[in-house]
Amino acid sequence: MKQTQNQFYGKRTLLPNTLPSGAIYVCTDTNQTFAAGQDNIPVEISGIDDATKNELQEVLEFSKRNAQGYYGLLSAVYFDGAATSIDIPVEQVDIWQDVVMTIQAPVTGVHLGGVADERVTTMKEANAVGHTGTGAAGDPIVFLLEGLQESSSCTLRASLTFEPDEDGGRLDSRIYLERHSAALPAEDFPINAAGLAMESGADEPYPHLVSVQFFIGDTINTYATGDAGKIRFQIKSDVAGTVSMNEMALFIQF
Repeated sequence: MKQTQNQFYGKRTLLPNTLPSGAIYVCTDTNQTFAAGQDNIPVEISGIDDATKNELQEVLEFSKRNAQGYYGLLSAVYFDGAATSIDIPVEQVDIWQDVVMTIQAPVTGVHLGGVADERVTTMKEANAVGHTGTGAAGDPIVFLLEGLQESSSCTLRASLTFEPDEDGGRLDSRIYLERHSAALPAEDFPINAAGLAMESGADEPYPHLVSVQFFIGDTINTYATGDAGKIRFQIKSDVAGTVSMNEMALFIQF
């Protein structure tokens, strides 16, 4: 069985018992097409009239919007500008710190800016914007998880470059999760990502793509209106240097 986005292709005998919400399965050896119906059980949609097919497509699109999405934040590097760069001095070595990243502002008549909001409907209904903070030093970007439930999961992806001032450095990164007010245990917690070993020496740019997956569970889900988990991205270097942030994106599975 092969997949292209949310469409699956395979023989009729390989049709699974359930399909992801909003998915379509096209049989390669027959003229049949199936869609995820009630309880995600495949329902044949081939041979139906155009009006019914259009109505079903609207239902599938609605289901897809409520099943998965993303929230992307881009720096100016994607708009003929530069990434957000900031120095890590010697006195900040081996200290976890929130990243600094300026989100590209919209330019009238040119582009919509660096916020790509394709969150699931429940998150949009909970918060008009999916983050707080400007990204400046002392005012970090914090992704809001309100609208998600215990069975949801997310992946935070971050793209950056680090240029060390010394040989033999290492850059570590993590996501830091804030629990909701009723969580037990109440302590906030990190999830570490794979480190970046800078083995080619100092004064070299080291591109780094970080991807951390996590489930929502019962401590960072939505407990009440305005009371849900939050996450932010942090880094720590064992040498001084310059970090340049390109983007951050939260991928959502409801």
